[in-house]
Amino acid sequence: MSQDHEIQYVDIDDLLLDPRNPRLPESIERTEREILGYMASQTSIEDLVSAIAQNDYFAGEPVIAVPHPASSEQEGSDDSQKYVVVEGNRRLTAVKILQDIDIIEHPGLRLREIYDNAIHRPSSIPVIVRASREAVIPYLGYRHITGVKEWEPLAKARYIYDLFILSNESDSPEDRYRFVAKQIGSRYDHIKRNLDALAAYRVIEENGYFGIRGLSESSIKFGVLMTAINDSNIGRYVGVCEEDDHGDFYPVHPIINHKVINVRNLHQLCRWIYEKKENGKSVLGESRNIRQLSHVLKNEKATKILIDGASLEYAHRQTEGVTEDLKQSLYEAEALISQAASVVAHVRYEDELLELARSMRENIKLIGNTLKDKQRQASEDDDAF
Repeated sequence: MSQDHEIQYVDIDDLLLDPRNPRLPESIERTEREILGYMASQTSIEDLVSAIAQNDYFAGEPVIAVPHPASSEQEGSDDSQKYVVVEGNRRLTAVKILQDIDIIEHPGLRLREIYDNAIHRPSSIPVIVRASREAVIPYLGYRHITGVKEWEPLAKARYIYDLFILSNESDSPEDRYRFVAKQIGSRYDHIKRNLDALAAYRVIEENGYFGIRGLSESSIKFGVLMTAINDSNIGRYVGVCEEDDHGDFYPVHPIINHKVINVRNLHQLCRWIYEKKENGKSVLGESRNIRQLSHVLKNEKATKILIDGASLEYAHRQTEGVTEDLKQSLYEAEALISQAASVVAHVRYEDELLELARSMRENIKLIGNTLKDKQRQASEDDDAF
């Protein structure tokens, strides 16, 4: 088969699933059978199998493959050329199932029903063959990173790393991030954020997810981890960035040297984010509380309080961040009250509305009186000085 961009039909038996698929967990053995089993059970394959079984394979969606190294080295032998499908592994899985459902263990009742009633069982599918994986990787980025068929966050980060290792090692880390960003039409900071989080994740994985009950590759909320360590204070705490004497943060590029990561602090962060307490919630709770955690980790006293077992809310009260949060809440409340004031003349009277207004008035008086007391106390302290 010529290795150009023309669509050609290849027998299913000559197409192999990609053992380097970023969506595959590290725990999955990289054999055809194991990969098939995972793809069939974890990627909602039934609807795709049903569509192909009833309507045949859509010629307008060729898979993209590269020559399998072993068969390429045996050129001239009687064995047919094998290809590794780099893009389209779910579609290939679906077609392989329609050829022989027993290639996967314990197929579900619905999948077996689809198989038994299949009208079409394609034995070959359209393929675009590229010379190397490197030639396909940029396209995957457009499709699964910035495109309409996005991967899960961890799979995205792994793919970005595949691109990163294609960059020139002699270039600066910043230039290597820019190289990746250019390949997939993304931003420098987005690439760095993913790679920082992937470096941290690898340390978590190497340490057995720190023994946190229920935490694994399939359950970890990688996006929350990425958002957390992208914050400068949290990033400094776990070692993905450092702070100079002027309070400015600078990167240390853990994807190049993961030893810069503070394993003990990363362990602590994982417990705050992922470990469930008796009430079923973690110390962090919702991801919107990352801002509070950032304020806490900026304050040595508050950090110790949190490590010692206090709630995030209590630890946060010991920081200056609580003042900023109050200010933001008041601005938001003012905007909402102004909006309500602009329409109140046009609504009909309800007792509930009046009660809400009275409750708001009492809360506003409480806030105002408390702030006046603090103003008076500050004035007295100045006079005493």
